[in-house]
Amino acid sequence: MSGAGPRGGGGADPSESSPEPPSPSSSRPPRSDSSPSPSEQTTPPLSGRAPSRQRGGASSRRAPSEAGLACDRHLALFEEELATRPRVPAMLRRIAQYSALSPDSDTPRRVLGTLLGVAVPALQTLLGLVLVLRLPWVVGTGGVLQACTIGFLLSACAVLTAVSLSAIATNGLDPGGCPLGLLSGALGPEAGGAVGLCAFLSAAFTAAAAALGTAEILLVYVAPGAAVLPGRGRTRRLNNGRGYGAVLLALLGLGAAATPAPTAAATLGPAGLVLALMGLQAGALRAAIMGGPPHPLCLPAQPGGCLQPCPIALPHSMGNNSTQGATRVAFPGPSTHLLAQNLWPRPIEVRGGAAEGEEEEDDDDSSFGVLLGLSLPITSGVLWGCSRCGELRDIATSIPAGSLGAALATTLAYLSMALLLGASIEGQLLRDKFGASLRGTPVSGVASWPSPWVPLAGAVLSAAGAGLQALLGGSRLLRGLARTRALPLPHALGHGRLWPLAATVTVAELGVLLGSLDLLSPVLSVFWLTSYLGLNLACALQGLLPTPGWSPRCRLYHWAASLAGAGLCLALMLVACWYCGLLALGIGATAYKYLEYRGAQSEWGEGLRGLSLSAARFALLRLEDGRPPAASWRPQLLVLLKLDEELRATQPQVLALAAQLQAGKGLTVVGTVITGELPRDQPRARAAEQALREELTGAGARGFVQVLVSPGRGPGLAALVQGCGLGALRPNAVLMGWPHGWRRRHDPAAARRFVELLRVAGSGGRALLVTKGPLGTGAPGGTLDVWWVVGDGRLLTLLPLLLRQHPAWRGCCVRLFTVALLEDNSVRLRRLLEAVARRRGLPAQTHVVELHDSDVSAYTYERTLMMEQRSQMLRQMRQAQAPSTAGEEEEEEEEGGLPRRGPSPGNVRRMHAAERLNEVLGRHSGGARLVLLDLPPPPPRGPRPLDNYLEFLEVLTEGLGPVLLVRGGDGDSPGP
Repeated sequence: MSGAGPRGGGGADPSESSPEPPSPSSSRPPRSDSSPSPSEQTTPPLSGRAPSRQRGGASSRRAPSEAGLACDRHLALFEEELATRPRVPAMLRRIAQYSALSPDSDTPRRVLGTLLGVAVPALQTLLGLVLVLRLPWVVGTGGVLQACTIGFLLSACAVLTAVSLSAIATNGLDPGGCPLGLLSGALGPEAGGAVGLCAFLSAAFTAAAAALGTAEILLVYVAPGAAVLPGRGRTRRLNNGRGYGAVLLALLGLGAAATPAPTAAATLGPAGLVLALMGLQAGALRAAIMGGPPHPLCLPAQPGGCLQPCPIALPHSMGNNSTQGATRVAFPGPSTHLLAQNLWPRPIEVRGGAAEGEEEEDDDDSSFGVLLGLSLPITSGVLWGCSRCGELRDIATSIPAGSLGAALATTLAYLSMALLLGASIEGQLLRDKFGASLRGTPVSGVASWPSPWVPLAGAVLSAAGAGLQALLGGSRLLRGLARTRALPLPHALGHGRLWPLAATVTVAELGVLLGSLDLLSPVLSVFWLTSYLGLNLACALQGLLPTPGWSPRCRLYHWAASLAGAGLCLALMLVACWYCGLLALGIGATAYKYLEYRGAQSEWGEGLRGLSLSAARFALLRLEDGRPPAASWRPQLLVLLKLDEELRATQPQVLALAAQLQAGKGLTVVGTVITGELPRDQPRARAAEQALREELTGAGARGFVQVLVSPGRGPGLAALVQGCGLGALRPNAVLMGWPHGWRRRHDPAAARRFVELLRVAGSGGRALLVTKGPLGTGAPGGTLDVWWVVGDGRLLTLLPLLLRQHPAWRGCCVRLFTVALLEDNSVRLRRLLEAVARRRGLPAQTHVVELHDSDVSAYTYERTLMMEQRSQMLRQMRQAQAPSTAGEEEEEEEEGGLPRRGPSPGNVRRMHAAERLNEVLGRHSGGARLVLLDLPPPPPRGPRPLDNYLEFLEVLTEGLGPVLLVRGGDGDSPGP
């Protein structure tokens, strides 16, 4: 940026090159309290001259004291608070590693992209297992149309949930490596914890389903003789499934414990799915070109009888047999005639016996709910898309693309396989669930090439990948739940990998006890659907309640889509298994209420907290117990207005701004003070209250009105600020207008009253908002310019989000500025500024404005001298009006007790800082529709004249349009 002084060696101190006498500048103390280090403290003033810059070339660096002088010159208006409210570089260092030496000195921690970080985990499901073991039976029993209907319903469920997850991912939150942090941070701790608990249970049951599916492949197709556990018929199959499933689950647990990272087993599931699909697609293509393989299918002689294996010595000519009935080719190849035959549901001729002579029970149910329950596990990968969110390079880009892409790929695979099976295989064979008529060959293996075992190999790989990911992901969710200490879980589960993994395997063993994939699929499905239901419902409520912390950048998101996803999840879970659905809903609701009772804290904001304010007494008592998280802080406004003799507001634009900030929501209290005494002035107070109500209605705002009658305006305003509100409905921000007539001689105490009001209003953790200029003017559009100089800037970045919710500001572009001194790294500073804007959900263009050194001009000295003369004159007028206050205000004493020549060094320093900041403000934001700027701290109680403070603010905002000066309170605490 522009600067008069040279940057290299040989430059003199600005005070030395000034045309004024050198005594003011030579007595200026060098300061170092604005150095970017978060641990530095304000150095005591040093006597004598400031050290000059180092000489010796353009590459020489300034001494630390010279850096302090730069901060002293440019940010002198904020010097009283730089020790407690650091500059922006120091604040950003708390969030990320910041270096003023090299913009690329830190090693990137996030290394995964969209494919490996999101899409592959989202495809690591039981899809391959379902396609090989159950989809043929679903197509043969329910028909192609019913199978495709199920596919479209599951696709809609997965896509809508992926859209809600994308909204959370683009809401600007850093999860810190934990998917539970991503959910809890955006949805609130109660909803996030309930969704996380249901997701953990479903993950554990997914691992159990993977073990049971692998056990079925082993016992039915690979080694039927290994079924040695006692029992008869279905009981025997369940017992063997329990035994072998427990062993296989233990092996999965050992594999998960031995896996160094989740990426080590990331490709097992997708590889198995691709292997199964390629084998089936290659078989269909071969059958279409060369004809199907000669797999005979011997139909029973009696309709409705069981299919039995064909005799080994079967003639190649297919025809009728008196014993077996008709004989057909099991896989004639794709044809429209066969597709038409399998289009509608058919009665079950085959009861799916696992072996000859074994009578099956309760396997004849082929209702839509049963078919849906068997297919639902394919949608269990949506939440796995955020399982590695802490390792993604760009969460806001990878999660939407990967989750939606995986959901669409799953749908395409399911629908294509349903159509392929329905058009290629005889319906009677499709209804043979366990391939009893093929002598141990799976039904899907008939259509596979080059070997019927290719789909089984793919199913085993898919089950292994899904099981490993379910155990690893479930243990991470359990570890996150244990670390929050919101649920009564052992503390050991919150540390390390083995204890959470062992607990996940133990819970999965409960699912293995069911013994059958058919019995477990609806259970794990309803838990997945419950977690999806909570996620979609929370996102819908966040959209219906336009909270400042909820501003997703996903273009596909709308609260109606999330609400439709929640309704679809509820309908699917009740149709699949209504009693399992009620159980899962009960568990989720119990977890939510328990977390609500415990009052768990959130990392980034809880938009659902606003619902509590509608339940008056109960909500007040509930909110009185604990302080809300800093991230969910939003302004509850106390608007201070001054009425003229006709009881009209002197600055109605302040009330209009309050209406635009609150948008009809939150707490707004409009207050004023009438000078007088009670009960004499009670009628006038009632008239003023009625006038304020009319002003409030005219501005389009809803709120409360409070009029206070006091002998003095200053004490009355102090009492109004401190006593306004009740419990949690107490204003935490004060909005007031600028005292435009403070320079007029008829009211010399106006500046003093305004500064005292700022001190009182800013006490108790309240934020300050001071409007200056004609607010709300101009055509729609323009820019909202935010100038973040010191502090954490949370309120500064929150106000544009609130304003953009109002139609008057909706089309405005937000620009976020900060200032950098010579020792700051502007490139790195802008990167961190962009990251903070994303985390806070602020869609803003970021700019870093460099403030180079410049000499103090003669005009600055002259302007400061005129300011001090005006302050002296106003002080004499106040002393003449109130002689009792003559001793309260004294001119600043000179250093060493010597009389001072010229203006005060401190005032020259502050005037120079105000002029330099005003210069860059005018250059970048001269045409902005509204400028939001940090309000310098009011001067402390002491000898400094209060009139100078307002003069500095006048210089700071000179030549600008509407300005909103902002100062955050204690509730506006630091955070990302």
